[in-house]
Amino acid sequence: MARGDMRYATTEIRPSGAEILNREVFEGVPMTIDFTDVSTTDSDTGEKVVKAGSVISGTGTVVAATPWAGGAGILLFDVYEHRPQGTILKKAYINKSRAEQNAGITYDADLTKILPMIVVE
Repeated sequence: MARGDMRYATTEIRPSGAEILNREVFEGVPMTIDFTDVSTTDSDTGEKVVKAGSVISGTGTVVAATPWAGGAGILLFDVYEHRPQGTILKKAYINKSRAEQNAGITYDADLTKILPMIVVE
């Protein structure tokens, strides 16, 4: 039996809602996202967010523009600052228009050069 009150906290996990994958098969790795230079906020909560489809470096920072130097993968789901763990895609089939729209960036040929196992359709 526990001594005293059994207190706990709850945390809401909000999935992205934006589906950037074109096909179900993918390979991803866990990554803690660095929110130091992130300025994008969620319109509902005001919390910092990195959007699905964003290019992420090997250290967890957002790579904002071409030539995508240091890019290691593409973020699978939106990641919020209160829970900075996400999945970066290493091998996947990405829907270009949905990913670009959600992340607010434009993919180009340089992205496919640094991430050859990501197929942008």
